[in-house]
Amino acid sequence: MAILFDMDGVLIDSNQAHLDSWRKTAREEGFEFSDEIFWQTFGMTSESIVEKYWKNCESLTPDQVADVVRRKEDAFRYSIVDYVKPIDGALDFLAFLEEHGVKVAVGSSAPRVNVEYVLDWLKIGSYFHDAVVAGDQVRRGKPNPDIFLEAAKILGVAPETCIVIDDSRSGVNAGKNANMTTVGFFSKGHRVEEYQNADLVVSNYDELRAVLEIDSNGNVALKPHA
Repeated sequence: MAILFDMDGVLIDSNQAHLDSWRKTAREEGFEFSDEIFWQTFGMTSESIVEKYWKNCESLTPDQVADVVRRKEDAFRYSIVDYVKPIDGALDFLAFLEEHGVKVAVGSSAPRVNVEYVLDWLKIGSYFHDAVVAGDQVRRGKPNPDIFLEAAKILGVAPETCIVIDDSRSGVNAGKNANMTTVGFFSKGHRVEEYQNADLVVSNYDELRAVLEIDSNGNVALKPHA
């Protein structure tokens, strides 16, 4: 049994950093990356966003897509110090789970270099050890289940015993597609209806802690009727 965390919007508040880096990269190519596109694409890999929403996306070659993604992610990492901060309660919640022996992993659509950069910068990488799966490590991104299934495999736990915490529609659906219990973490910019497939929706870590059952072996589950 384990808890699998998305990163952006669940462990860190990174909306402004991502929005600014998308806008900066788009303006370099002469168009605006709108707020509407930004919120529509939450939880998608950067490659998928460029392939679907970028200027002249139908004619982009794989190398051109990769170049856009590289420049966007470089801009994001540059802005982390100014914009990115932990979600309220996230660090205390991780310490609480570690104290009770609960296995945890990160399953993020972000590229591996960004995930590791953020975890190191926040000094929380030790909570996850080697159980980190990024979008560029699997063939299919969210809402496909690959990221979360790979995280469960690394931890050596059955998918059906895992709890996914994700703030996006695509992440919630990825958790359900992996046959995992899924918690929608309601965060800024999202709508309640995005979490219609979640088993539970919470707004903060106090709410989540209140509905967890953890036994002496570190096995974790949602309380009945939570």
